[in-house]
Amino acid sequence: MDTTPRLTDPARLRSVRETGVGPRLDADLERFARLASAALGTPVALVSILEADRQVFPGQVGLPEPWASARQTPLSHSVCQHVTASAAPLVVADTRILELTRTNLAVPDLDVVAYAGMPLTDADGEVFGALCAIDHEPRTWSPEELQVLTDLAEACSAELRLRIALRRVAAAHHELEEGRRRSELMLRAAVVLGDATGLSDLRQRLRDLVTEPLQPSYVGLSLVRDDGRVLRVPDPGQSDGLELRHATYSLDEAWPTSRCIGEQRTIVVADTAQLATDGYTPRVLEEWRALGLQAATCLPLVGSQRVLGALTLGWDAPHAAALTEEAALRSVAAFAATAVERVGAIEQRITAATQLQRSMLSVPPAVDGLEIATLYRPAATADLVGGDWYDVHRLPAPADGSGPSPVVLTVGDITGHDMRAAAVMGQVRSMLRQAGSDRPEDGPAHAVLAVEAAARTLGLDATGTLVHGHLVPDADGWTLTWANAGHPSPLVLAADGSRTVLRQGDVILHPDLRVEERHDHRVHLARGSVLLVHTDGLLDERRPDLDEMLDEVLTVLARLVHDEGLPLDRAVEQLADELLGRRSDDDVAILAVRLA
Repeated sequence: MDTTPRLTDPARLRSVRETGVGPRLDADLERFARLASAALGTPVALVSILEADRQVFPGQVGLPEPWASARQTPLSHSVCQHVTASAAPLVVADTRILELTRTNLAVPDLDVVAYAGMPLTDADGEVFGALCAIDHEPRTWSPEELQVLTDLAEACSAELRLRIALRRVAAAHHELEEGRRRSELMLRAAVVLGDATGLSDLRQRLRDLVTEPLQPSYVGLSLVRDDGRVLRVPDPGQSDGLELRHATYSLDEAWPTSRCIGEQRTIVVADTAQLATDGYTPRVLEEWRALGLQAATCLPLVGSQRVLGALTLGWDAPHAAALTEEAALRSVAAFAATAVERVGAIEQRITAATQLQRSMLSVPPAVDGLEIATLYRPAATADLVGGDWYDVHRLPAPADGSGPSPVVLTVGDITGHDMRAAAVMGQVRSMLRQAGSDRPEDGPAHAVLAVEAAARTLGLDATGTLVHGHLVPDADGWTLTWANAGHPSPLVLAADGSRTVLRQGDVILHPDLRVEERHDHRVHLARGSVLLVHTDGLLDERRPDLDEMLDEVLTVLARLVHDEGLPLDRAVEQLADELLGRRSDDDVAILAVRLA
């Protein structure tokens, strides 16, 4: 009897897959095999699930080795395939004399002599396999025994049907949830991308927008310049990547993005093999591997007059896009194209200084146990920008589980009061974030050294000062670990009014100073303390006594925080008002943290 058509039926195999069982122990199904063996007094009982080319035993009692450990046999050793193919019980007193079974290798190899098997079926009558009892001697099966086996098979079938139902409910819920997420993605795209203030901001918003619902490992934005070349917009959160290695390229080059733009259609790369068969260059293959990609989708950004560029999403695992995902991505690409045109129009009307100023006034993250206040005031120069900045963000917790996630605090000052200083400041800040994220366990001093080395490599004139620290909770407060590169000393105002100037530090940042070593310093800060870090714009350089100026800062801060009880953000504003007065010859950045 040829069982192949029935065993390979797609509807039956779909039901088998939906049970979720395989050649591994399933405690519930093993219980049915034990019950069958005990009730019928047989040495062997099996819950046998028939796949297209094998049978597997998620429940079994009494099989000899190696079959017991493997929990599977080829179809050459399967009597249960006949139950599955016929969708009917099979009861045999002696398999050695029945024409249907006597040549089956289960007879000599598994010592299957007497056999009774009942079908296991889904709600539509598709047969998964069989619940069977096996004896090593010829046997006449009584009606009572067969009824017990039938009842157990029905109960086992009900268990498998329940699993299928639960999996289908879960799949439907997942599909609805995915649909909801993608619908939300389309709704959010217009709002999130519509507020972009520049191309870098747009790139970051695109990455943040699609990361949670679609989980790409890479998000790229490429735009066609006026000269016809394609520009990859750098990711502001990365100091190295495809955008720096291949910042621009011609539309004639065989990149997936250039094909997407040139042919004005979505390009889907299923795997690395497709890159080779579709004629992409070795350089593309090299970058694909460098990014760790296994799949990618490139969508054209179609503007009102022309194709503006491409949006690329890449995944580091196989990724099959559902229709709802493709529709959502097309909507995101449409909103991104509108945002690119709008950003271009805005940048023609407003100065780059305003853009930089807004980027420097980012809101610090909310951190349990910390009240964080920041302030940036530009000098009254033509550009209204400079090299002062602050930065607050969180690093991942150490991979070895040795501690909590550090809060990174940075205040820096790149020399100058012009657009160049602001541009260098932005690069240094991004590189410092990247350096800290790459090796957070190495501490702040290592990150500062890494930035200096990168600046020398890039020929970046990063002259200035900074304080870069990690703040982590400890048993009765917080521990601050910091490195100081020639910057004004951080100040600590304790809850009891005592004051501390954290004077430890090293030399300034300067391309001619090839610093080989920088030092981390550590201090415990009690709860209720206020940590204040500022740039030198807060100090009056006309006054010669630095200690006197620092004491004045702490005195004013103590009055505002302790005596007047102002919230920290208002205290910082008032501190700047009182100390700066009418002075406006230098920009200033202030970062204050109250520790709870």
